[in-house]
Amino acid sequence: MARSYHVDIAALAADADNKWVDNLLTKCDIDGAESARQGVARRITSGGIYNIALTRQLTRDLGLGTAVSVSLANRLLRDGQIEVSRNLFLSVDTARFKAEIDARVAEALDSFVPARRGRPPRRPERD
Repeated sequence: MARSYHVDIAALAADADNKWVDNLLTKCDIDGAESARQGVARRITSGGIYNIALTRQLTRDLGLGTAVSVSLANRLLRDGQIEVSRNLFLSVDTARFKAEIDARVAEALDSFVPARRGRPPRRPERD
């Protein structure tokens, strides 16, 4: 079973705020991100975190739209390079990129404590 992470971990790894990641997951189909019913925290695999982080870089650094960035991120992570036109290629060093994101995830895991959800536990009766 693949390990899954909280949205906050994905946001820290992608250098994005939680709202941006949440909006991305709501509006786009991201490989590796589970959507659940309301009130249940989303879970994201390491592949999903790579997709989110690369999508974030494409939107921020190249100024591309979100939908285009999601599509390009999926293809780049799968193939490593995309021929944009006859003489123009877009590529990513996937090993280096994944190592950088893995390091950010490890750092985020050390500092992240998920908020409790639901009702607080019952207090024991006092005698």
